[in-house]
Amino acid sequence: MIRIQQEVFSWQDQKFVQHLQIFGFSLIAISILYLVAANWFMLPQFIQLVTPQLLLLLSALSSVFLVKNDSLIQCLHAISGLMIGLSLAVIGQIYQTGADSYLLFLIWSVLLLPWLYRSNIGIFLMLCIVSQIALFLFFKQTFWGDEYPTVFLLSIHLLALLQFLFCLRYYPKIRYLFIIWFAMLSVWNMVMFLYMDKGLLYFICSLSLLSIAFVYFYKKNDQLCSVLSAVSLGITFTLIIVKWLDNLFRQSEILGLLIIAVIIFAWFALITFLLIKLIPNSRFNNIPLAVGAWISGLVLSSLMLTFWGNFSLIMGIIFVAFAAYILKIKQNLFLRQLAYCLFVAGQVAILFHTYDLIEEVYPLLLIQIIALVLAYWVRTHWFFVFVQLLALYALGVAMIWQDNAVHFWVGNVENFAYLTLLTYVFYMGLLWIQKIQPQQYQRSLMLSNLAMTIFFVGFYAFLGESEFADIHPIPVLTYGLPIVWCVCFIFLHIQNQFNLLAQGVLAVFGAVLIYYGYFEIFIVLAVFSWALMKKDKVTYAFALLAFIIILWCLYYSLDLTFLVKSLSIFISGTSLLLLSLCLMRFKNKVGIAQ
Repeated sequence: MIRIQQEVFSWQDQKFVQHLQIFGFSLIAISILYLVAANWFMLPQFIQLVTPQLLLLLSALSSVFLVKNDSLIQCLHAISGLMIGLSLAVIGQIYQTGADSYLLFLIWSVLLLPWLYRSNIGIFLMLCIVSQIALFLFFKQTFWGDEYPTVFLLSIHLLALLQFLFCLRYYPKIRYLFIIWFAMLSVWNMVMFLYMDKGLLYFICSLSLLSIAFVYFYKKNDQLCSVLSAVSLGITFTLIIVKWLDNLFRQSEILGLLIIAVIIFAWFALITFLLIKLIPNSRFNNIPLAVGAWISGLVLSSLMLTFWGNFSLIMGIIFVAFAAYILKIKQNLFLRQLAYCLFVAGQVAILFHTYDLIEEVYPLLLIQIIALVLAYWVRTHWFFVFVQLLALYALGVAMIWQDNAVHFWVGNVENFAYLTLLTYVFYMGLLWIQKIQPQQYQRSLMLSNLAMTIFFVGFYAFLGESEFADIHPIPVLTYGLPIVWCVCFIFLHIQNQFNLLAQGVLAVFGAVLIYYGYFEIFIVLAVFSWALMKKDKVTYAFALLAFIIILWCLYYSLDLTFLVKSLSIFISGTSLLLLSLCLMRFKNKVGIAQ
């Protein structure tokens, strides 16, 4: 029987190619904006006025006549929406209208409305943000916010509610963003009520939006959103609990922290109990317990780090051992979340007090490896393993820092070499990601590698650029490790997807990135393709964020003129478009027989 093998990193997948095209168009648009912004005051006013409107016209016409893919059309429409705002800003700048800023955002909001003639998430999000800014600036610049604070507060929440209702009807996929927005507003209102002595209206507003969201999602049987809304309400109420207990146990900080940790966990356990009654058989009901466990774990950690001294080292070992026992043999929801709480508190205490006793990082690295193996052995949640991997990498960086602390900022090449080696140890794990079982831990490794990539690029871009400027790179590390990774990746995962010509193009693409020191982009694209193939929304979102951050760091650190930097961004966008064209034309059409 012949079956088609599903590739782990599918670069011939249509969705992946479409994302490359979106990235390419976005970079080209950014390069033009960057060029115009960098040379803005040297351009004639006529050019300043025409440029954003011309880009608006070209984007709109391209979306109608040149592009048929819905995702690309939405991308071009979003660019058009940005150009509308830029055009208004230019008109106000050139003619010095003297109008308040809120009028610009108000007009921008009105002009965005016609672009919603068809479904477009980008335009809708832009409209939500711009309209909120317009409303905020209106109250601030007209002093209505000071004279009528009640009207200001109610208006902000009413607009958010209207946007939420519109989202539910036409863009339900982004309802999670509104839950986050409501949670931020809720916490802000509660902080203002508790610590800034604001009126009762702030307390009511802190609960209103999330309560409405919870009731709506509960009636619609949207279990995840119902639970997230309930958790957000629980976090808001936690502020009240902490405030009350802090006043009650002001004379005894140790007892106060201990009781706060216990009550917070009990509070979220109560939320879970109520959710089980309201939404039985929901697999999301453990989320409140998890949140309570992590918050309580942080409180217990601060208690063990601050007040109990070296006795916390013994308690930490007991906590971790007891937690591992529970996680290994118990499937009870409450007990497992309690175990996570104890594991976190105990592990932090062990690491902190071990370093306090011996002041060496090497033993901490060994302890962290044991903790990672233990977390894997007892089959903890993927997020817990993700945190353990990040902790292992952080301790590796700390060890490098400690060993060469005296010479770290005086041009010691060993630091950067060791950091590169450490990072590629984790990168190599991506090549055999399919070997990791259970599959949930594949996500842990992917996310941890994305986080390490962001740190590695950011470290070099912001901290190491001037210090390492005079250091000659070690070729075997700077070029050798990326070349080995790229060759292995193409041999293991790409050769069966494309013919030799496409493989050669990919090799050249990787070689160019390696030569200019941008190979992390290639790795992020690999993770991105895995997320699309596995339909892993968490990794997809994190990879998208990592791609944006890494590009920004790399272009920010370029020691070039504005013109050359803009040209480099344009070339990058064009390269991605050409790469996507190559991947579409030269992929293997026949599956792999097994």
